[in-house]
Amino acid sequence: MSWRTLDHTADVGIEVQAGTWAELCEEAARAFGEFVADGPLAPALHETERALAVRGTDRVETWVRFWRELLRLWTVEGFLAAHARVETSTDGLALTARVGCVSAGALDPARCADVKAVTWHAARVEGPGSEPGRAPEGGWLATIVLDL
Repeated sequence: MSWRTLDHTADVGIEVQAGTWAELCEEAARAFGEFVADGPLAPALHETERALAVRGTDRVETWVRFWRELLRLWTVEGFLAAHARVETSTDGLALTARVGCVSAGALDPARCADVKAVTWHAARVEGPGSEPGRAPEGGWLATIVLDL
């Protein structure tokens, strides 16, 4: 599993890769937290757990909704995702997550990225059964663009 940022005009694109759809979403939670905090979140900072549930009409919509819930946890509740345990429905259109979070008070606000929105622009999910692309064989690859 891995993630990396992608250059994008005035925004940041994040590409996430994992072996399964659930692992892709778990990696997304870690990627969001590490991006916002400008680095890995120490396990000792983990303070609480929050439950999330999203459903979309396709995997891309589910993907965008999941990222928007991660952003809501951070901007509304003041909890930044550090890691997650994700379960998905058989069709992959719904997911539930237990997200391990760090309180905003435990972080240096001067280092935290100010993410304003999760956009639909360039949102993509590729996996087994999707049209051929860059996804690793048998694995998953997805992108999301964050408005900063």
